[in-house]
Amino acid sequence: MRWLLFAVLLPFFAPLAARAQAPDPALLDAARKEGHVMLYGEVITPTQRAIKAAFEKKYPGITADLLYLSGAPMMNRIMSEQAAGRYMADVLMLDVLRMPALIEKGYVAQYLSPEATHYDAKWQSSPPGYWVQNHLYLYGIMYNKAAVPPDQVPTSYEDLLKPQWAGKLTMVTPVANELALYFMAGLIRDMGEARAFEFFRALAAQKPLIFGPGGMRVSQGVANGEFPLGLGFIAHVFTVGGGEDGPMAFARINPIYVVSGPGTAVLAHAPHPNAARLFADFMNSREAQELIAGFGYYSTYNGVQQSKPMQGVTISTPPYPTAEAAEALRQKLAAVFGQ
Repeated sequence: MRWLLFAVLLPFFAPLAARAQAPDPALLDAARKEGHVMLYGEVITPTQRAIKAAFEKKYPGITADLLYLSGAPMMNRIMSEQAAGRYMADVLMLDVLRMPALIEKGYVAQYLSPEATHYDAKWQSSPPGYWVQNHLYLYGIMYNKAAVPPDQVPTSYEDLLKPQWAGKLTMVTPVANELALYFMAGLIRDMGEARAFEFFRALAAQKPLIFGPGGMRVSQGVANGEFPLGLGFIAHVFTVGGGEDGPMAFARINPIYVVSGPGTAVLAHAPHPNAARLFADFMNSREAQELIAGFGYYSTYNGVQQSKPMQGVTISTPPYPTAEAAEALRQKLAAVFGQ
């Protein structure tokens, strides 16, 4: 089903190339001489494959390889490789909240993409040039359309506590997945701590199956009907579930939380520095962002039309606890959910 979605979407978005900004001829020539670019990304494999195909179609002769790992494992891999002088990756697509540690160590190059002018300052590094956060991760309730009748689709997060969903829920662990942790932090802010933890304890009493650290197992379980409902990454409704005509949908709760999103950055010791910059420009282009939006992500490119299901969605940015605050919240949630 994922490949069917890809086959349908790619021909639709290919004609958009004519609207993209032409690359610098010298950069393009140098990138073609390098002939290769390596992407390390948190963006799940089906999406990365579509990006790879679109990039290679636009720039014949330059191959793009990709490596997917979820947040903490990806960060550990980058840190260990860079510290050891094993320069494998050219470009990162990594949660921007992780970027400062890499920038501080000198692992990220400062490259001001010409496409950055299409993004508001809040979606760019400060100072600019280290990364552009070109799309966002949204987190909320997904459901299997065959298992959840339209009149039973949750309209609030508390609807997950209804008796008919006991033992039929799944969720991404907030203990091992930082983005799920941010979602919980958003509920704490909006509900108040006492009410939020009352909700968490009641949710744990529903006996959800908890997976992690990534969100794929949750999304796959909802897509194949193993679970009627899940708490996870909204874009997986499209990339895992096959889009609007697939078996999944998401509940339009007000709000749906923005649990960060990846910044596209060029590594300082990129083995293919010119191809890396060309790829970063491509990822930040309208062409690529319309492709990204078609996969259900929320693009931050000014003027890009979000996918039809995303139009009218109310989004909210929760607090992003770090360091000691994050660890304290993680321990409280571990006690609630038994992890």
